[in-house]
Amino acid sequence: MSMQNELWLSPEHQQTYTELCNTLYERELLRLSQTPSEQLPLLTKRLASLPFYVREAASLILKHPSPLTLDSQNACWLHSQSKVCPVPHVDESESIFSYYHKYAKLGLLVPVYIKDPQQNQLEQIRLDSIDEIDHDGQRIHCNEHGWFAMAGWPQEPDNQQKLLLKPGKAVLVAVCCGHQWRNQERKLPRLLSLREMLLASRLNWQNFAKPHPAKKDLR
Repeated sequence: MSMQNELWLSPEHQQTYTELCNTLYERELLRLSQTPSEQLPLLTKRLASLPFYVREAASLILKHPSPLTLDSQNACWLHSQSKVCPVPHVDESESIFSYYHKYAKLGLLVPVYIKDPQQNQLEQIRLDSIDEIDHDGQRIHCNEHGWFAMAGWPQEPDNQQKLLLKPGKAVLVAVCCGHQWRNQERKLPRLLSLREMLLASRLNWQNFAKPHPAKKDLR
């Protein structure tokens, strides 16, 4: 896994970089081994691009500062988990609309709240990116989670259990650390996929509206 990405690293970061690459590579190979049969034609392409994305994620994680603690051996971030999911418990649609009306652009990183009825109402917040904007309809399309109104409401039958949130530190801590809740109780954090790690490594914690650039997106 040693490539040009490593050249800028200081000696003390070399081991961390190697640990991140190895763990991310193993984790993604396990995920790809469970690819559904209908997606098998895409598997060869995904395997071929895997080393690039692993190195890119490890490089970005070390390059950009974060307030979170990095566990390089498990390729995850650590932070104390709030008692309940930090989703707004009052109507913040006006604030959410103001944010996306002002800052929405292609590639902007956005948090999406999910309350999954198929997992006994498990609550999570996941990171996605904007890949289409409908200015006339005042809505945005997220790469993985579909259409949302700029005020945060879901716009498709398949994402009715989701909400588009306004980025904030508490929300993005939960995103990056894989925090989960059920019945207002903390559950074991989940490990992020390689795609999620790539997105999270681009977060600009000083200004969420200006994420760090990526070479290309993992699909």
